[in-house]
This record gives sequence, C-alpha cells and structure tokens, in this order.
Amino acid sequence: MDAKHFTHYKSTEILTADPAKIILMLYDGAIAFMHQAAEAAENHNYIERAHKITRANNILLELLSSLNFERGGEIAVNLREIYVFLVKELLKADRENDAQLIRTCSDILNTVREGWQSLVQPGQAQPVQESQLSFSNIA
Repeated sequence: MDAKHFTHYKSTEILTADPAKIILMLYDGAIAFMHQAAEAAENHNYIERAHKITRANNILLELLSSLNFERGGEIAVNLREIYVFLVKELLKADRENDAQLIRTCSDILNTVREGWQSLVQPGQAQPVQESQLSFSNIA
C-alpha cells in the first residue's frame, strides 16, 4: 500500500471511528512515536528523536485538551496528572537523550491504554506490542 492510500485509509478509519476507539488510536500513536524516539535516542539521531517526542507530546496534549472534568470526575483528574507528567518526562528525555526514560513513559501510557481498552472493550485489554503499531509510516 503506497503512502497516499495508507493516509486515505487512516483518515477514513478515524472519521468513522467511535470516540472510544479514537482514544485508543491516539494512545497507539503516542506509544509508537515513543518507541521510535527511544530507538532514535539509542542511535544518536537527535533530530529524529526530537521530532518523534514532539509528535508523542502533541498527542498527549490533544488527549489532555479532550478531558471532560464534569463527566470524568476523578478519572479525568488522574488522567490529566498522567498526561502532564508524561509530557514533562518526555521533554526531559529529549534534553538528556535518555532512551530508557522514553521507554518508561511508553510503558506508563501503555498501562493507561490497557485500562482504557478494558473499559471500552471488556475482556480484550492487551498490552500493545511494538510490532502492532501502525503509526510508524506516518510522518
């Protein structure tokens, strides 16, 4: 599948997805970018690392801005704290070229993803594996 068709496919998937699935897709995207950032950090590819961390942080900021504190209550407050923490830690990892810190952030977000998936699809929560991430082709 070429890049044009892949982009069209992903756009259609997003436009037709229910909000809960969109959140899962955002988690998957952020996790994928964190994996790519960690790999770039290990390879001393500083520009790529910074780019992928920026992409992951942009997703986290989107997730943060979508929180509904009236309906979400304590869960929304806890998610806000996690997202803010992850943004700060990723910025620190970028400054220090710390692949392990990036992986730790990815693990934390993957745990949140599992919890979210168990709420929207009970009995199907599984950790996302790097080989399952489909955001690696998106620039």
